[in-house]
Amino acid sequence: MSRRPLVPLLALAALLALPPAVRGISCYSCSDLNSQSEHQSLVGSAPKLPCSTFDKTNSSYKIDPCVGDFTASCIAVEYQDGRMIRGCHDVIRDNCTSGESFTKCICTGDYCNSAGLSTPALLLLLPAALLAALHTRQ
Repeated sequence: MSRRPLVPLLALAALLALPPAVRGISCYSCSDLNSQSEHQSLVGSAPKLPCSTFDKTNSSYKIDPCVGDFTASCIAVEYQDGRMIRGCHDVIRDNCTSGESFTKCICTGDYCNSAGLSTPALLLLLPAALLAALHTRQ
């Protein structure tokens, strides 16, 4: 069986997984941090609303689209003491890292920095990867 029919499907999945190029990404924005310098180093500017009352159905928590240098991804940082910050970020990457006192997740899908990190674009790649794996076994 030819592998050629699989190539357009994989190309389409890869294109769908790319972050929007025409405009900035859209993210949730909130912060429980007190220091202005902490805000600027993570999300570029201080969010106006606290994460302690975060409600993703409230449009006041949304930045659409992100602007300036922080337009590549969304970020959510949760500290061990329960404080949190969400906002726009400047790194194109999908991953989570943990430090001594925090967990930081960066994602490239619109509004992907809600309470549970989910990346719809990566979910689109999963069926394509499974299909490719099954096809190469035959």
